[in-house]
Amino acid sequence: MQSFRDEVAQRFRAVQDHICAFLDAENGARFHEDNWSYDKGDGGGRTRVYDGGDLLEKGGVNFSALTGGSLPASAATAFKIPDGTPFFATGVSLVMHPHNPLVPTIHLNIRYFEAGDVYWFGGGIDLTPYYPDESQVVGFHKGLKAFCEGAGRDYEGYKKLCDEYFYLKHRKEARGVGGVFFDHLRGPREDELAFVEGLGRLFPDLYRPFTARRAEPFTPAQRDFQLHRRSRYAEFNLVWDRGTLFGLQSDGRTESILMSLPPLCKWLYGYVPAPGSAEERLTEYFLKPKDWASL
Repeated sequence: MQSFRDEVAQRFRAVQDHICAFLDAENGARFHEDNWSYDKGDGGGRTRVYDGGDLLEKGGVNFSALTGGSLPASAATAFKIPDGTPFFATGVSLVMHPHNPLVPTIHLNIRYFEAGDVYWFGGGIDLTPYYPDESQVVGFHKGLKAFCEGAGRDYEGYKKLCDEYFYLKHRKEARGVGGVFFDHLRGPREDELAFVEGLGRLFPDLYRPFTARRAEPFTPAQRDFQLHRRSRYAEFNLVWDRGTLFGLQSDGRTESILMSLPPLCKWLYGYVPAPGSAEERLTEYFLKPKDWASL
């Protein structure tokens, strides 16, 4: 009989396939795949990377399922799980960095943990635009709200957690326009699995409106601003992101963990956008948390 953890891993692997089928069609170029084994325990993963095509300058969709001897502190703190408690973890994580600065970067993660007698689900999705179209941002949040409410979930609570989590404390600045974020879901396991799996399968519908802008022209100045904003993305992932910390603390595969970083970015010293510019509007309007779904 298939164990629950094996069922989760199987369904998560199918989510990876579902998302990659969408991205292959949108990007006009397929991923390349690495299968890897977990050196510090059992299991491993399947990393799929896009490094060219019509849409993506770089992107990746990771699946992993592994067991280890002790849950890292980055994952164990909520339940005070003792050191040395064996764990099982499986998940799908993706980050897309498009060529065109008119198309936003997007991140999604769904995950499941077992440690001793404790289990929990987590995940989320968030959007990081450079030159956002407000109607598309509103549509993204409306889609998430409808999905959450259809599953009997607290969209407003998950949105608030997302706004709080994807925040660069050292910059006092949001990473993007948010989405939903949740962790430590411990309701009936089949219900929680259906919810996080559903979010993963919703990804094509959420991202497709944005990818339609990939052929629109953009200027060198817009490209420079995209690279500048990507530096903020890199800072968050390297300084604050718990998923990155978990991967590194658990001695996971470094190439797969750091796949989330953009291929190119710029750190511009003391950058200040021109008053009244689209660049200023991003930071002064879009990067301030709002009830987007009600606009």
